[in-house]
Amino acid sequence: MDPGKNQNELNHLFWKDEILQVMYWMFGEKLGIEVSQEQLQSLLHTPEENLSLHITILVDEGYLARSDDSPKPAYRLTDFGKKEAGKRFAGAFQGLQKAGHGECGPDCDCQWEGNDSCQHHIHDENCNH
Repeated sequence: MDPGKNQNELNHLFWKDEILQVMYWMFGEKLGIEVSQEQLQSLLHTPEENLSLHITILVDEGYLARSDDSPKPAYRLTDFGKKEAGKRFAGAFQGLQKAGHGECGPDCDCQWEGNDSCQHHIHDENCNH
């Protein structure tokens, strides 16, 4: 087995996690549905070429889509990317993020679909909380 190949795969897994989690956080905080490489660069400390490489791979893998509407290249999470990013974000911050009673966590579908009839949003009249 080629140790260089293993290192490249580990490197990509690391940057996949970082990029997806940052984009998920930005989307959730309403800081951007479409994010430029420059915006990501300001939050991820890596050379521009490295970030560009991993963004391209994430587009090829279907996690990100390039926006054609922006004057500069911008990227957004695909539906598949949102689900995967939500899992990774929730896993990374598990224990630090606990939803209060009647609140959804960051990985709930209603966070992306605006579903106000989500079961987590419906208050149980028999509940004493």
